[in-house]
Amino acid sequence: MNTAEEQDRLLREPRIALERARRDQATWADLAYRGQGTDDGRLTDRNRAARFAVLWALQYDRRPHDLPLLRFLLQQQTMYYREAVPSGLAPDLTLAGFLVAEHRQVEDLWLHWAAKNLSFDTALGYHLYHLLTAGIAASTEMVRTSSRPDRDRILGDITSARHTDAAVDEWLDQQRVRFPANPADEGLKAWARHAKRLGEREASRQFMTEWAAGEPRTATTLNTLQFHLAHLGYLTEAVDVQIEAVALSDSWPGAKTSKLLTLARLQRRTGDFAGACQTLQEVQRVLPSDKHGFEQGNWRHFVKECFLLVPIAPAASAARRLLAASEQDLRGIPRLWMDGVLDAALAAAEHVGDPQALHRYGVLQQAAARERTQEVGQTARPSESGPTTT
Repeated sequence: MNTAEEQDRLLREPRIALERARRDQATWADLAYRGQGTDDGRLTDRNRAARFAVLWALQYDRRPHDLPLLRFLLQQQTMYYREAVPSGLAPDLTLAGFLVAEHRQVEDLWLHWAAKNLSFDTALGYHLYHLLTAGIAASTEMVRTSSRPDRDRILGDITSARHTDAAVDEWLDQQRVRFPANPADEGLKAWARHAKRLGEREASRQFMTEWAAGEPRTATTLNTLQFHLAHLGYLTEAVDVQIEAVALSDSWPGAKTSKLLTLARLQRRTGDFAGACQTLQEVQRVLPSDKHGFEQGNWRHFVKECFLLVPIAPAASAARRLLAASEQDLRGIPRLWMDGVLDAALAAAEHVGDPQALHRYGVLQQAAARERTQEVGQTARPSESGPTTT
């Protein structure tokens, strides 16, 4: 791959889309949030890639008169997160927020507050300094004189610590490094992720593979590469990377178990029944016999993977044997209401056509639901001795 040529190609359409948006505000409708359901019941946004393309082009071509467009993009990105992203925070939202914040207009404080208060992850990850780039005094006064019902909450956030304008300026400089104005200053890993957001799977794969080739073959590098390839749908390549990661596993059993479970999951997704079975046998060899100990979560994930393999067994007899073995391994594992293990068991029993197993797993699921209610209730219940003060 000629990296420079591929980068120029990727930016060509976003730049054209940006110029179109600058010329004709009517085209902004094509960048607005448009929710649509997926086959697996999720909600997505059919204009997300188009919106990100314009946002990305704006990162490299910043002009004062683009502020209304940037505000619109931040509003739409916030709506997308509110409607379709229950958790998590990606650079598509933080880039939109930064490009608006860079204009340092006090009235944009409300846009940033809306973006920050979408979820637990945005509350933590969308920095409070987005709200303060017009100056702490001006921002505080804007909130203090407003009639918004959340005024006191916002004031509490922006006055609870000794924020300074110098600290805000330093944060802005850090964001300029994170989101450079020159495409040449972006690393290959960033290009891979940009290409993915644009729906350019093959370009994304090539950028990430080239990035990894220049990095030490550490667990971190391999995990990043594997996850990216798998998310793009290059499962066979992801399996090869994960095999290498397993070989590099340290001596701590829990680390190797987790990597083996990831490998088995990838092998199952490629339809490699024999390979996944072999990997799960290795998992069982390294798991401790104590199912209630530190690795109880890995025990649940192990049995879940065994149940999930049942539908891809090459023969009905193999499926029945695997179902029976999985049920044996299920015994004694605590907190079966976690990690979807009983959902996998029910699906496996239904695939085999075993009504007795379906009944047993249904009874287990009801008991697990009661256990979950009791355990969660105990955690949430306040102490009988009353609240303590610190």
